[in-house]
Amino acid sequence: MWVSRRTDYATRAILALALEGGGPLKLEELARRIAVPQSVLEQVMPTMRTAGIVRSERGQAGGYRLNKDPEEITLERIVRLFQGPLAPISCATRHNPEPCPMSVGCTLRDVWEEVRDATISLLGGVTFADLAARAAGPWTDQSPLPIAPARP
Repeated sequence: MWVSRRTDYATRAILALALEGGGPLKLEELARRIAVPQSVLEQVMPTMRTAGIVRSERGQAGGYRLNKDPEEITLERIVRLFQGPLAPISCATRHNPEPCPMSVGCTLRDVWEEVRDATISLLGGVTFADLAARAAGPWTDQSPLPIAPARP
């Protein structure tokens, strides 16, 4: 499975908010902490707000904060939000698998379903509380990181 930049940036944002401990972070500060172009976060954060993962607060002391406890947000939830189904091939999705002329007696599909199930199990077993507890280095010292250039 290849994780898109948006998925990567979204997971970084959620981890930074989990480490913040409840207080809101302005978009500019969040972008600085996770070394992500602010313009990309401006596209990623509304998706997570619509999904109920974060909320935004207006005003001088406003910004983004988690809408749920970090213990309730799994890596699977964020990855699915941005990546979609976690099956490595369309015939192995749980819902509406793509028809395949090779489905009768196909031994490949069994393997792809195992890959799907292992991926879901792994990502579903990791919460952002777990990740925050293991965080070190730039995640905890809040030093500015170099910001990656925005991609077209």
